[in-house]
Amino acid sequence: MRKKFSTEAKVGVFVILAIALLAYITVDVSQLGWTPGGTYKIYTLMDNAEGVTVKTPVQVAGIPVGTVSGIALTPDRKARVEIELRKDVKLGDDVTAEIRTRGVLGDTYIELFPGRADAQEIAPGGVVGRVKQPADYQQLVRDLSVMTADMKEVTAALKTYTVSEHSYTAEILKSTQVLTANLATFTNTNAANMNAIVNNMRILTDQLRGFSQNSTPEIEASLKRIAEITEKVNSGQGTVGKLLNDPQTAEKTNELLDNINGLTEGIRRIETEVNYHMEYLGSTKDVKNYVGLRFQPRPDKFFLFEVVHDPAPSPSKSTQITSVTTSGGATSTITTETEDFHKVRFSAELGKKFHDVTVRGGLIESTGGFGIDYTKGPVAVQFSAFDFGADRPHLKLLSQLNVTRSLFLVGGLDDFINPQHGLDWFMGAGVRFTDEDIKSLLGTASLAK
Repeated sequence: MRKKFSTEAKVGVFVILAIALLAYITVDVSQLGWTPGGTYKIYTLMDNAEGVTVKTPVQVAGIPVGTVSGIALTPDRKARVEIELRKDVKLGDDVTAEIRTRGVLGDTYIELFPGRADAQEIAPGGVVGRVKQPADYQQLVRDLSVMTADMKEVTAALKTYTVSEHSYTAEILKSTQVLTANLATFTNTNAANMNAIVNNMRILTDQLRGFSQNSTPEIEASLKRIAEITEKVNSGQGTVGKLLNDPQTAEKTNELLDNINGLTEGIRRIETEVNYHMEYLGSTKDVKNYVGLRFQPRPDKFFLFEVVHDPAPSPSKSTQITSVTTSGGATSTITTETEDFHKVRFSAELGKKFHDVTVRGGLIESTGGFGIDYTKGPVAVQFSAFDFGADRPHLKLLSQLNVTRSLFLVGGLDDFINPQHGLDWFMGAGVRFTDEDIKSLLGTASLAK
Protein backbone atom coordinates (compact mmCIF):
# COMPACT_ATOMS: atom_id res chain seq x y z
CA MET A 1 0.00 0.00 0.00
CA ARG A 2 1.50 3.36 -1.12
CA LYS A 3 2.17 5.90 1.54
CA LYS A 4 1.07 9.39 0.80
CA PHE A 5 2.75 12.54 2.08
CA SER A 6 0.72 14.36 4.58
CA THR A 7 -0.18 17.99 4.15
CA GLU A 8 2.23 18.97 6.92
CA ALA A 9 5.10 17.18 5.16
CA LYS A 10 4.37 18.95 1.89
CA VAL A 11 4.27 22.30 3.60
CA GLY A 12 7.59 21.59 5.32
CA VAL A 13 9.30 20.61 2.06
CA PHE A 14 7.93 23.75 0.38
CA VAL A 15 9.21 25.98 3.19
CA ILE A 16 12.70 24.38 3.03
CA LEU A 17 12.85 24.88 -0.75
CA ALA A 18 11.68 28.47 -0.40
CA ILE A 19 14.34 29.22 2.23
CA ALA A 20 17.05 27.64 0.07
CA LEU A 21 15.89 29.60 -2.98
CA LEU A 22 15.81 32.85 -0.95
CA ALA A 23 19.33 32.22 0.35
CA TYR A 24 20.58 31.57 -3.19
CA ILE A 25 18.97 34.71 -4.53
CA THR A 26 20.42 36.76 -1.64
CA VAL A 27 23.93 35.47 -2.24
CA ASP A 28 23.60 35.91 -5.99
CA VAL A 29 22.31 39.46 -5.75
CA SER A 30 24.99 40.50 -3.25
CA GLN A 31 27.61 39.11 -5.68
CA LEU A 32 29.59 37.70 -2.77
CA GLY A 33 28.98 34.04 -2.79
CA TRP A 34 30.14 31.82 -0.04
CA THR A 35 33.44 32.68 1.61
CA PRO A 36 34.62 29.47 3.23
CA GLY A 37 38.07 30.93 4.07
CA GLY A 38 36.73 33.76 6.20
CA THR A 39 37.23 37.52 5.88
CA TYR A 40 39.36 40.35 7.23
CA LYS A 41 38.75 44.07 7.55
CA ILE A 42 40.58 47.13 6.31
CA TYR A 43 39.63 50.82 6.50
CA THR A 44 39.75 53.90 4.33
CA LEU A 45 39.14 57.58 5.00
CA MET A 46 37.11 59.58 2.48
CA ASP A 47 36.20 63.24 2.27
CA ASN A 48 32.90 62.34 0.61
CA ALA A 49 31.30 58.89 0.87
CA GLU A 50 28.03 59.81 -0.85
CA GLY A 51 26.16 56.72 -2.08
CA VAL A 52 28.18 54.28 0.08
CA THR A 53 26.14 52.23 2.55
CA VAL A 54 26.55 49.04 4.49
CA LYS A 55 26.71 46.06 2.07
CA THR A 56 28.02 48.27 -0.76
CA PRO A 57 30.03 45.88 -2.99
CA VAL A 58 33.82 46.11 -3.15
CA GLN A 59 35.60 44.97 -6.32
CA VAL A 60 39.12 44.39 -7.59
CA ALA A 61 39.50 44.33 -11.38
CA GLY A 62 35.71 44.11 -11.69
CA ILE A 63 35.45 41.00 -9.46
CA PRO A 64 33.51 41.16 -6.15
CA VAL A 65 35.91 40.61 -3.25
CA GLY A 66 34.01 42.05 -0.29
CA THR A 67 31.49 44.53 1.03
CA VAL A 68 31.30 47.65 3.16
CA SER A 69 30.60 46.49 6.72
CA GLY A 70 30.38 49.89 8.43
CA ILE A 71 30.59 53.67 8.02
CA ALA A 72 31.43 56.20 10.75
CA LEU A 73 32.23 59.91 10.96
CA THR A 74 35.67 60.79 12.37
CA PRO A 75 36.30 63.82 14.64
CA ASP A 76 37.89 65.67 11.67
CA ARG A 77 34.64 65.18 9.68
CA LYS A 78 35.80 62.44 7.34
CA ALA A 79 34.00 59.22 6.47
CA ARG A 80 35.71 56.15 7.95
CA VAL A 81 34.62 53.24 5.74
CA GLU A 82 35.08 49.70 7.06
CA ILE A 83 35.67 47.17 4.24
CA GLU A 84 35.37 43.42 4.78
CA LEU A 85 37.42 41.39 2.26
CA ARG A 86 37.89 37.72 1.61
CA LYS A 87 41.03 36.31 3.18
CA ASP A 88 42.25 34.96 -0.14
CA VAL A 89 42.42 38.52 -1.54
CA LYS A 90 45.87 39.95 -0.84
CA LEU A 91 46.53 43.66 -1.46
CA GLY A 92 49.62 45.85 -1.09
CA ASP A 93 49.83 48.82 1.25
CA ASP A 94 49.83 51.15 -1.81
CA VAL A 95 46.29 50.15 -2.83
CA THR A 96 43.96 52.93 -4.08
CA ALA A 97 40.19 53.11 -3.41
CA GLU A 98 37.65 54.89 -5.60
CA ILE A 99 33.84 55.21 -5.41
CA ARG A 100 32.18 54.37 -8.74
CA THR A 101 28.70 53.92 -10.16
CA ARG A 102 27.37 51.53 -12.80
CA GLY A 103 24.17 50.74 -14.62
CA VAL A 104 21.27 52.96 -15.51
CA LEU A 105 20.20 53.27 -11.88
CA GLY A 106 23.68 54.34 -10.80
CA ASP A 107 24.46 51.52 -8.34
CA THR A 108 27.42 52.51 -6.16
CA TYR A 109 30.43 50.28 -5.50
CA ILE A 110 34.03 50.70 -4.37
CA GLU A 111 36.82 49.73 -6.73
CA LEU A 112 40.23 48.84 -5.27
CA PHE A 113 43.31 49.32 -7.48
CA PRO A 114 46.29 47.20 -6.38
CA GLY A 115 49.67 48.89 -6.52
CA ARG A 116 53.08 47.40 -7.20
CA ALA A 117 53.53 43.65 -7.13
CA ASP A 118 56.48 43.97 -4.72
CA ALA A 119 54.62 46.23 -2.28
CA GLN A 120 54.28 45.18 1.33
CA GLU A 121 50.96 43.41 2.03
CA ILE A 122 48.36 45.44 3.88
CA ALA A 123 47.62 43.92 7.28
CA PRO A 124 44.13 43.33 8.72
CA GLY A 125 42.94 46.58 10.24
CA GLY A 126 45.21 48.57 7.94
CA VAL A 127 44.17 51.86 6.34
CA VAL A 128 44.05 52.53 2.60
CA GLY A 129 46.02 55.75 2.25
CA ARG A 130 45.18 56.56 -1.36
CA VAL A 131 41.62 57.55 -2.20
CA LYS A 132 40.27 58.95 -5.48
CA GLN A 133 37.40 61.27 -4.75
CA PRO A 134 34.27 60.62 -6.79
CA ALA A 135 32.76 63.19 -9.09
CA ASP A 136 30.26 65.51 -7.41
CA TYR A 137 27.23 65.07 -9.67
CA GLN A 138 25.16 67.55 -7.70
CA GLN A 139 27.81 70.22 -8.28
CA LEU A 140 27.88 69.23 -11.94
CA VAL A 141 24.12 69.66 -12.14
CA ARG A 142 24.39 73.06 -10.46
CA ASP A 143 27.10 74.12 -12.92
CA LEU A 144 24.95 72.96 -15.83
CA SER A 145 22.03 74.96 -14.43
CA VAL A 146 24.18 78.10 -14.24
CA MET A 147 25.48 77.46 -17.76
CA THR A 148 21.94 77.01 -19.04
CA ALA A 149 20.88 80.31 -17.45
CA ASP A 150 23.86 82.06 -19.06
CA MET A 151 22.98 80.55 -22.44
CA LYS A 152 19.45 81.86 -22.07
CA GLU A 153 20.77 85.36 -21.36
CA VAL A 154 23.09 85.18 -24.39
CA THR A 155 20.22 83.98 -26.59
CA ALA A 156 17.99 86.79 -25.35
CA ALA A 157 20.74 89.34 -26.04
CA LEU A 158 21.29 87.98 -29.55
CA LYS A 159 17.59 88.12 -30.16
CA THR A 160 17.53 91.74 -29.05
CA TYR A 161 20.47 92.62 -31.31
CA THR A 162 19.22 90.80 -34.40
CA VAL A 163 15.41 90.54 -34.35
CA SER A 164 13.98 93.57 -32.56
CA GLU A 165 13.07 96.79 -34.32
CA HIS A 166 16.00 98.68 -32.75
CA SER A 167 18.56 95.92 -33.25
CA TYR A 168 21.92 96.38 -34.95
CA THR A 169 20.75 94.36 -37.94
CA ALA A 170 17.76 96.64 -38.47
CA GLU A 171 19.98 99.72 -38.16
CA ILE A 172 22.44 98.30 -40.71
CA LEU A 173 19.62 97.60 -43.16
CA LYS A 174 18.28 101.15 -42.70
CA SER A 175 21.76 102.62 -43.26
CA THR A 176 22.18 100.49 -46.39
CA GLN A 177 18.87 101.73 -47.75
CA VAL A 178 19.85 105.36 -47.11
CA LEU A 179 23.25 104.81 -48.77
CA THR A 180 21.65 103.23 -51.82
CA ALA A 181 19.21 106.13 -52.12
CA ASN A 182 22.04 108.67 -51.83
CA LEU A 183 24.04 106.87 -54.53
CA ALA A 184 21.04 106.87 -56.85
CA THR A 185 20.48 110.60 -56.24
CA PHE A 186 24.16 111.35 -56.82
CA THR A 187 24.20 109.36 -60.06
CA ASN A 188 21.09 111.09 -61.41
CA THR A 189 22.31 114.55 -60.41
CA ASN A 190 25.83 114.19 -61.81
CA ALA A 191 25.06 112.21 -64.91
CA ALA A 192 26.13 115.10 -67.18
CA ASN A 193 29.40 115.57 -65.28
CA MET A 194 30.19 111.86 -65.46
CA ASN A 195 29.57 111.88 -69.20
CA ALA A 196 31.92 114.85 -69.56
CA ILE A 197 34.61 113.01 -67.59
CA VAL A 198 34.26 109.96 -69.82
CA ASN A 199 34.57 112.15 -72.97
CA ASN A 200 37.68 113.86 -71.56
CA MET A 201 39.24 110.49 -70.83
CA ARG A 202 38.50 109.39 -74.41
CA ILE A 203 40.14 112.54 -75.80
CA LEU A 204 43.20 112.07 -73.55
CA THR A 205 43.53 108.46 -74.69
CA ASP A 206 43.40 109.51 -78.33
CA GLN A 207 46.07 112.16 -77.75
CA LEU A 208 48.35 109.64 -76.02
CA ARG A 209 47.85 107.18 -78.87
CA GLY A 210 48.76 109.87 -81.42
CA PHE A 211 51.83 110.92 -79.43
CA SER A 212 52.97 107.32 -79.22
CA GLN A 213 52.57 106.79 -82.97
CA ASN A 214 54.44 110.02 -83.82
CA SER A 215 57.25 109.40 -81.35
CA THR A 216 57.87 105.74 -82.12
CA PRO A 217 61.00 106.38 -84.26
CA GLU A 218 62.57 108.64 -81.60
CA ILE A 219 61.80 106.11 -78.85
CA GLU A 220 63.32 103.27 -80.89
CA ALA A 221 66.43 105.35 -81.59
CA SER A 222 66.82 106.17 -77.88
CA LEU A 223 66.45 102.53 -76.90
CA LYS A 224 69.01 101.58 -79.55
CA ARG A 225 71.53 104.13 -78.21
CA ILE A 226 70.97 102.89 -74.63
CA ALA A 227 71.59 99.31 -75.80
CA GLU A 228 74.84 100.36 -77.55
CA ILE A 229 76.10 102.15 -74.44
CA THR A 230 75.23 99.15 -72.28
CA GLU A 231 77.07 96.84 -74.69
CA LYS A 232 80.18 99.04 -74.55
CA VAL A 233 80.12 99.12 -70.77
CA ASN A 234 79.71 95.34 -70.58
CA SER A 235 82.61 94.80 -73.01
CA GLY A 236 84.90 97.10 -70.98
CA GLN A 237 85.10 99.97 -73.49
CA GLY A 238 85.45 103.52 -72.24
CA THR A 239 86.32 104.80 -68.76
CA VAL A 240 83.12 103.60 -67.13
CA GLY A 241 83.39 100.16 -68.74
CA LYS A 242 87.02 99.71 -67.61
CA LEU A 243 86.13 100.90 -64.12
CA LEU A 244 83.19 98.52 -63.73
CA ASN A 245 84.89 95.47 -65.32
CA ASP A 246 88.29 95.82 -63.64
CA PRO A 247 88.65 93.21 -60.82
CA GLN A 248 91.01 95.55 -58.95
CA THR A 249 88.23 98.11 -58.71
CA ALA A 250 86.03 95.66 -56.79
CA GLU A 251 88.92 94.67 -54.53
CA LYS A 252 89.81 98.30 -53.77
CA THR A 253 86.16 99.13 -53.17
CA ASN A 254 85.82 96.22 -50.73
CA GLU A 255 89.06 97.25 -49.00
CA LEU A 256 87.80 100.83 -48.69
CA LEU A 257 84.50 99.63 -47.23
CA ASP A 258 86.35 97.40 -44.74
CA ASN A 259 88.49 100.36 -43.62
CA ILE A 260 85.40 102.54 -43.23
CA ASN A 261 83.66 99.79 -41.22
CA GLY A 262 86.73 99.41 -39.01
CA LEU A 263 86.90 103.16 -38.43
CA THR A 264 83.21 103.45 -37.56
CA GLU A 265 83.39 100.35 -35.34
CA GLY A 266 86.26 101.92 -33.40
CA ILE A 267 84.30 105.14 -33.01
CA ARG A 268 81.25 103.22 -31.79
CA ARG A 269 83.39 101.49 -29.16
CA ILE A 270 84.40 104.83 -27.60
CA GLU A 271 82.25 105.47 -24.56
CA THR A 272 81.44 109.14 -24.03
CA GLU A 273 80.44 110.75 -20.75
CA VAL A 274 79.31 114.32 -20.05
CA ASN A 275 79.47 115.41 -16.42
CA TYR A 276 78.93 118.49 -14.30
CA HIS A 277 79.47 119.12 -10.63
CA MET A 278 79.65 122.11 -8.29
CA GLU A 279 81.69 122.63 -5.13
CA TYR A 280 80.66 124.98 -2.34
CA LEU A 281 83.89 126.45 -0.89
CA GLY A 282 83.70 126.76 2.86
CA SER A 283 86.34 129.50 3.24
CA THR A 284 85.15 131.93 0.54
CA LYS A 285 81.45 130.97 0.50
CA ASP A 286 81.68 130.75 -3.32
CA VAL A 287 80.66 128.03 -5.74
CA LYS A 288 83.19 126.44 -8.08
CA ASN A 289 81.81 124.77 -11.25
CA TYR A 290 83.20 121.93 -13.34
CA VAL A 291 81.97 120.83 -16.79
CA GLY A 292 83.72 117.74 -18.16
CA LEU A 293 83.77 115.57 -21.27
CA ARG A 294 85.26 112.09 -20.91
CA PHE A 295 86.20 109.74 -23.78
CA GLN A 296 86.95 106.10 -22.92
CA PRO A 297 88.08 103.99 -25.93
CA ARG A 298 88.94 101.04 -23.65
CA PRO A 299 87.80 100.04 -20.16
CA ASP A 300 91.25 100.85 -18.68
CA LYS A 301 92.06 104.06 -20.62
CA PHE A 302 90.34 107.44 -20.87
CA PHE A 303 90.81 111.09 -21.88
CA LEU A 304 89.24 113.87 -19.79
CA PHE A 305 88.65 117.44 -20.98
CA GLU A 306 87.27 119.81 -18.35
CA VAL A 307 86.33 123.50 -18.09
CA VAL A 308 86.62 124.98 -14.57
CA HIS A 309 85.10 128.26 -13.37
CA ASP A 310 86.68 129.41 -10.09
CA PRO A 311 85.15 132.63 -8.65
CA ALA A 312 88.15 133.12 -6.32
CA PRO A 313 91.17 131.58 -8.09
CA SER A 314 94.69 131.46 -6.74
CA PRO A 315 96.85 134.11 -8.45
CA SER A 316 99.43 133.13 -11.02
CA LYS A 317 102.56 135.28 -10.74
CA SER A 318 104.63 136.54 -13.69
CA THR A 319 107.95 138.39 -13.58
CA GLN A 320 108.97 141.07 -16.11
CA ILE A 321 112.58 142.45 -16.27
CA THR A 322 113.05 145.88 -17.91
CA SER A 323 116.45 147.50 -18.69
CA VAL A 324 116.56 151.32 -18.36
CA THR A 325 119.50 153.47 -19.65
CA THR A 326 120.01 156.88 -17.98
CA SER A 327 121.34 160.06 -19.63
CA GLY A 328 124.79 159.40 -18.21
CA GLY A 329 125.02 156.08 -20.03
CA ALA A 330 124.38 153.91 -17.00
CA THR A 331 121.99 150.96 -17.35
CA SER A 332 119.72 149.73 -14.58
CA THR A 333 117.39 146.75 -14.39
CA ILE A 334 113.82 146.96 -13.10
CA THR A 335 112.05 143.75 -12.11
CA THR A 336 108.23 143.81 -12.05
CA GLU A 337 106.07 141.03 -10.65
CA THR A 338 102.37 140.81 -11.60
CA GLU A 339 99.59 138.53 -10.45
CA ASP A 340 96.91 137.28 -12.82
CA PHE A 341 93.59 135.91 -11.66
CA HIS A 342 92.10 133.60 -14.29
CA LYS A 343 88.60 132.54 -13.31
CA VAL A 344 88.14 130.15 -16.26
CA ARG A 345 90.66 127.33 -16.51
CA PHE A 346 91.00 124.15 -18.51
CA SER A 347 92.04 120.57 -17.82
CA ALA A 348 93.12 117.89 -20.29
CA GLU A 349 94.20 114.61 -18.71
CA LEU A 350 95.08 111.09 -19.85
CA GLY A 351 94.27 108.25 -17.46
CA LYS A 352 95.21 104.59 -17.05
CA LYS A 353 93.37 102.22 -14.72
CA PHE A 354 95.05 99.40 -12.78
CA HIS A 355 92.32 97.37 -11.05
CA ASP A 356 90.94 99.79 -8.39
CA VAL A 357 93.70 102.42 -8.82
CA THR A 358 93.76 105.00 -11.62
CA VAL A 359 96.80 107.12 -12.54
CA ARG A 360 96.21 110.29 -14.57
CA GLY A 361 98.24 113.28 -15.69
CA GLY A 362 98.36 116.24 -18.02
CA LEU A 363 96.93 119.72 -17.81
CA ILE A 364 95.03 120.35 -14.55
CA GLU A 365 93.35 123.75 -14.21
CA SER A 366 95.65 125.25 -16.88
CA THR A 367 98.87 123.96 -15.21
CA GLY A 368 100.76 120.70 -15.37
CA GLY A 369 99.94 118.07 -12.79
CA PHE A 370 99.05 114.49 -11.98
CA GLY A 371 96.52 112.56 -9.94
CA ILE A 372 95.91 109.18 -8.29
CA ASP A 373 92.38 107.83 -7.77
CA TYR A 374 91.09 104.86 -5.81
CA THR A 375 87.62 103.45 -6.54
CA LYS A 376 85.81 100.74 -4.60
CA GLY A 377 82.15 100.19 -5.33
CA PRO A 378 80.17 103.44 -5.10
CA VAL A 379 82.99 105.29 -3.24
CA ALA A 380 85.96 106.98 -4.92
CA VAL A 381 88.88 109.03 -3.51
CA GLN A 382 90.84 111.37 -5.83
CA PHE A 383 94.18 113.07 -5.07
CA SER A 384 95.46 115.75 -7.46
CA ALA A 385 98.69 117.78 -7.44
CA PHE A 386 99.31 120.68 -9.88
CA ASP A 387 100.64 124.26 -10.20
CA PHE A 388 104.21 123.27 -9.26
CA GLY A 389 105.53 126.70 -10.36
CA ALA A 390 104.13 128.39 -7.23
CA ASP A 391 105.75 128.50 -3.82
CA ARG A 392 103.88 125.33 -2.88
CA PRO A 393 102.04 122.94 -5.22
CA HIS A 394 98.25 123.00 -5.26
CA LEU A 395 97.02 119.80 -3.59
CA LYS A 396 93.41 118.65 -3.68
CA LEU A 397 91.76 115.70 -1.97
CA LEU A 398 88.25 114.81 -3.19
CA SER A 399 85.94 112.02 -2.07
CA GLN A 400 82.98 110.98 -4.20
CA LEU A 401 79.86 108.93 -3.40
CA ASN A 402 77.79 107.61 -6.32
CA VAL A 403 74.18 107.79 -5.13
CA THR A 404 72.77 106.53 -8.47
CA ARG A 405 74.18 105.86 -11.89
CA SER A 406 73.85 109.56 -12.81
CA LEU A 407 73.89 111.40 -9.45
CA PHE A 408 76.91 111.70 -7.13
CA LEU A 409 78.03 113.70 -4.09
CA VAL A 410 81.51 115.19 -3.54
CA GLY A 411 83.43 116.64 -0.62
CA GLY A 412 87.01 117.18 0.52
CA LEU A 413 89.92 119.66 0.95
CA ASP A 414 91.35 122.06 -1.66
CA ASP A 415 94.84 123.65 -1.57
CA PHE A 416 95.18 122.51 2.03
CA ILE A 417 98.96 123.16 2.44
CA ASN A 418 98.77 126.83 1.40
CA PRO A 419 99.60 128.99 4.46
CA GLN A 420 97.85 132.04 3.02
CA HIS A 421 94.43 130.77 4.01
CA GLY A 422 92.91 128.39 6.48
CA LEU A 423 91.57 124.92 5.92
CA ASP A 424 89.67 125.23 2.61
CA TRP A 425 86.99 122.54 2.66
CA PHE A 426 84.29 122.05 0.09
CA MET A 427 81.21 119.95 -0.58
CA GLY A 428 78.81 119.61 -3.49
CA ALA A 429 77.00 117.36 -5.94
CA GLY A 430 76.98 116.54 -9.62
CA VAL A 431 75.42 114.59 -12.47
CA ARG A 432 76.83 112.53 -15.32
CA PHE A 433 75.32 111.24 -18.56
CA THR A 434 76.77 108.57 -20.83
CA ASP A 435 76.10 108.30 -24.55
CA GLU A 436 73.42 105.66 -23.85
CA ASP A 437 71.65 108.08 -21.47
CA ILE A 438 71.79 110.84 -24.08
CA LYS A 439 70.32 108.52 -26.72
CA SER A 440 67.51 107.60 -24.35
CA LEU A 441 66.78 111.26 -23.60
CA LEU A 442 66.74 112.15 -27.32
CA GLY A 443 64.45 109.19 -28.04
CA THR A 444 62.06 110.24 -25.26
CA ALA A 445 62.03 113.82 -26.55
CA SER A 446 61.23 112.69 -30.10
CA LEU A 447 58.38 110.53 -28.84
CA ALA A 448 57.00 113.46 -26.84
CA LYS A 449 56.77 115.50 -30.04
